Amino acid sequence: MHAQRNLRLLFGYWFLRDFQLWIPVWIVFLTVDRGFSLTQVTLAESIFLIGMLVLEVPTGAVADKYGRSVSMALGALVLGIAILIFAFTSSFPVLVASFLMWSLASALMSGADMALLYDTLKAAGRENSYERFAGRGMASTWAGVVLATFLGGPVAALFDTRLTMFLGAGTCVATAAIAISIWEPPHRAEGEKQPYFRTIQSAFAEVWRNVDVRITVMLVSSAFAALEASHYFIQPYLLDRGISVGVMFSFLQVPILLAGLGGALLSGRISRNMSARALLVGPLIGAFAYLVLTLMPGLTGYLAFPLVMGVSSCVEPIATGFINRRIGSERRATVLSIASMSRSVVLAVLAPGLGYTTDEWGLAQAFAIGGAVAATAALAFGLPLFWRTRGQVERTGLPEVSAAN
Repeated sequence: MHAQRNLRLLFGYWFLRDFQLWIPVWIVFLTVDRGFSLTQVTLAESIFLIGMLVLEVPTGAVADKYGRSVSMALGALVLGIAILIFAFTSSFPVLVASFLMWSLASALMSGADMALLYDTLKAAGRENSYERFAGRGMASTWAGVVLATFLGGPVAALFDTRLTMFLGAGTCVATAAIAISIWEPPHRAEGEKQPYFRTIQSAFAEVWRNVDVRITVMLVSSAFAALEASHYFIQPYLLDRGISVGVMFSFLQVPILLAGLGGALLSGRISRNMSARALLVGPLIGAFAYLVLTLMPGLTGYLAFPLVMGVSSCVEPIATGFINRRIGSERRATVLSIASMSRSVVLAVLAPGLGYTTDEWGLAQAFAIGGAVAATAALAFGLPLFWRTRGQVERTGLPEVSAAN
């Protein structure tokens, strides 16, 4: 009964967390309404990612030590504060302050939700269904983003861009209320109560010892970062093609996000027999999509955005499931935070570089760099991971492993 209630609440949490009406217009708000360059926007994003880098593992340990639902609720409330600061951005320092608050909020929520999902399923003896439910959870997230994107552009055009942010802050309060009401399943090994900093130390040691986990974290930090960078270019791409903020501006973003929803729903099915293969092929498909965006003029390359978004959302639950089965429950949120932290490291360098490239040379050159990073990472990390696990069937329900391979 606890598990079923948790699943319903988690799906509601994921939907509301990303039901933010400012999503389809936030870059427009900064570059058009506030006069920032894309280089400044991506530099602020880099500072956000550095904040994530510093805070990911400590907040992951907070989730492991004091409760995942508490960490998620606190993160939602901090996100609401960050959005309010963002709405009144008047200078670069204010923008940075908002993004730093954002990094704290994201770090508090990152990893805690996936760890809570896995332990909920484990408590019910259903951990073999993790990828399926993680995919559905990501689909709930995408559903929130899709609906917010569909509504956000018209609301901004009819009223004011800032209104979408005020509404988003209110949504964060509702998200926190859902999070704090989620039942906290047991997640600590019997008799083991590690101090806070020992939890962090043990998580790093576990990642280092387990070769499969270590390679997967490297893959997440590089290839997934390159795929995630596509988010920064959707709105500039549409503006560059002459699409102004309004109904069409939102409408053209919806199929991209629907592809993310579809990819998330496919992840459970794909993970049944080909987890490592998907972690190799997915980034290569994303690199191909970047190539299409690089070479195709006008709106002809538009369909590459849904492709890269669908691939990105499909492989992420597979990656977290791959890691979850190879680490101990007592450090699950911390280890997942290490994976998120490593991705932040790469994005902190990649995002401003791509923003500067766009400002100086154009979108095509930025797309080319993103594709090259995705392809190189897939071959450097995805291929060895596939080679190590060849012949194995990545069935759900395998015993958890934390020893070195």
